[in-house]
This record gives sequence, C-alpha cells and structure tokens, in this order.
Amino acid sequence: MISLSMTVKQADMERLAVLRDQLYEHPRLTYLFFELTDACNLACLHCGSSACPQNHTYLPADDVRRIMRRIAEAYDPHNIMICFTGGEPLLHPDLCDLIACARQYGFTCGITSNGTLIDPDMARRLVQSGLNSVSFSVDGLQDTHDWFRNRPGAFERSLRGIRNLLEASRGTVVTQITSVMHKKNFHQLDALYELAVQIGVDSWRPINLEPIGRALSHNDLLLDADQLRTLLTYIRDKRFSAQVEMDVTYGCAHFLTEEFEHMVRDSYFICGSVIFVASVLCNGDIYSCLDIERRPELVQGNIAQDDFVEIWETRFQAFRRDRTASCASCRACTDRRYCRGDAAHTWDYDTDRPMLCMKQLFENKGEHTYETDY
Repeated sequence: MISLSMTVKQADMERLAVLRDQLYEHPRLTYLFFELTDACNLACLHCGSSACPQNHTYLPADDVRRIMRRIAEAYDPHNIMICFTGGEPLLHPDLCDLIACARQYGFTCGITSNGTLIDPDMARRLVQSGLNSVSFSVDGLQDTHDWFRNRPGAFERSLRGIRNLLEASRGTVVTQITSVMHKKNFHQLDALYELAVQIGVDSWRPINLEPIGRALSHNDLLLDADQLRTLLTYIRDKRFSAQVEMDVTYGCAHFLTEEFEHMVRDSYFICGSVIFVASVLCNGDIYSCLDIERRPELVQGNIAQDDFVEIWETRFQAFRRDRTASCASCRACTDRRYCRGDAAHTWDYDTDRPMLCMKQLFENKGEHTYETDY
C-alpha cells in the first residue's frame, strides 16, 4: 500500500488552510453550474433539487449565453468549466447549442445526466457540439437502480445511453459513472465496479448518500460509520492497485480525516462553494453549490437584474467564512483548520453545525453525527 506520511499530509493541509483563507478574500471562479431545468423524466429518492416530471421551469438559453459571454470577457474562459445540469439537462431543447456556445467562448464543458435520453442521434449531437465530459448516474444493479430512480426500465435505458455516447465519442468525451451508495445497494459495490469496467468508462465515482434533498425522508438508507469506512477503504485500495486501470475516486465532499485525505481522490478536501464554484438556478437565481439547501437568504441575486461577475466578486459572505467559529463542537476539534465546517451542502444553516462529520462518525462509531437524526 502506497501512502503519504502523516507529516507530509499535515504540511500539505497547512498550506491548503492558508490558501483557503486567501480564497475567501480572493475567490477564483473555476466551475460554473447552470441548472437548466428542474424537470426530470425520473423522480429519484435522493434528489437534492427535488426534480421530477411535474416540474417545468427552464432557464432561457439567451440568458445562459449572455452570462457565459460576460464571464468570458471578465476572466480567462480556458480556466473555467461550465457544467450543464438539472433536473435532467437533456430535457432542455437548447442543450447542444449551449454546449457549442460554451466551447466557442473557450470554456471546457460537461453535463450530468441519468443517460436515459441519449439515443444514437442525441449522442452524435452531443459529441458534435464539442462536449468534453459527462457524468452518468448508475446507483445499483437493475432492480436496485430502478427502485432508487423511481422508474422501471431506468437501468437498461441508462446503460444504453452510456454505450451510445461511448460509441459516438470514441474516446473524445471523458465519461464517468457516479454511484450513490446506501444501505440497500452497499452489497453491490463490487458488482458496480465490475459493471463500470465492463462498460468502459474512464472513471467510476462511488459516493455516499448525503442527508440532503429527498434523502432527508430516507434516513434509514444513510451509511453508518463502518460502511463509510469500508467504502473509503475500498476506493483507496482500488486507486493503489496495479491491476486497476480505470480511475476510481470519491467525490469532492467532506474532510475525511488524515487517514483517508488524498488517498481516495486526487486532492485534499476543500469546500469549493463560492471560492471555486457558483451556479445559476433554473429560475435565474445566483447561488452557490447546487447541492446546498435552497434557502432565500442564501440567494445572492438573479441574472435578470444583477451582474453575475459583480455578485461573484462582492457577495457570498454567508459562505466565505470559517463556519467552525459558530459551532461549539467544531471549535473544540483539532482539525477545524483543515475542515472549516466541512461541506457547505451538509451544513445545518438553522443550528449552525454540520449534519455530517466523518471524523465524529469514525470516532463515535455511530450512525449519526448528533443525538438527533439527520
């Protein structure tokens, strides 16, 4: 097992802590997410944005083009990735045109999709538009995936869509499968890895179900401390195995303690919310990470009347701060300097404390961070 010494990790995390504090004052836009719609052809149990077929809000394409042009004028677009998401972004009638526009301005461009709407023609259109990357969702084998996604046949349609895109792109589009792991699919971890290898995607990203969105109504599905440790260990072992050619990685969220930091992903934890990441919601609201609970006080403006660049540079004070200062248990933690309150999307903005703390879970060996449920 290849590993970094704790001394090296401490030094790296110290440097990152200094950089994080600097970024609070001088943020660096790197990822901009456009929530093109809140409509989706599925109704997944865990959806953070509560997307479903009954929703019908679509972000106007002209507004998206205008914002991309403004950002390309203010910053170097080659240093920024545009991600079109939803809901299901393929339901937006102008998706391919918007991808082409983003590429013409010089942005890298990706989408997140359930894959079910990518027939051979759509796959060719996506490739021809200049798409750089796509992250697909596969959350279990057939029965488990279809149950989690609330739609019979979703599994087969997703795999067909992934294969259509792979055939059309022939390696020109970076492809990833993201698998949300919970108590009802955890036993399929190996099978999902083998499926990703068999399909031939570039990357597989198993992540844990988060206490956000619709998942708040399914607390019984959240992984416990032992399962989370097993998941991280599994990812670490795959990453450092000479027999594994596909990239296996955890998501960007959460401070994972010194044991797992920089072992399950390419970088150390830093919550990129409004220091690297911003988003535009389907109603035009300027927001931080799309996974953060939609709260009126966290909306920073709206593209209909506000200049996105000015908002990015002068607002978002609710996020650009040390959240640990307002939480008693966080203030007592020896890792608060590296964590800074952990991920913004699992922060409880009513009680000012994290809903999920890996360190506390591992130390307490419990299913919940606090005595109350998520």
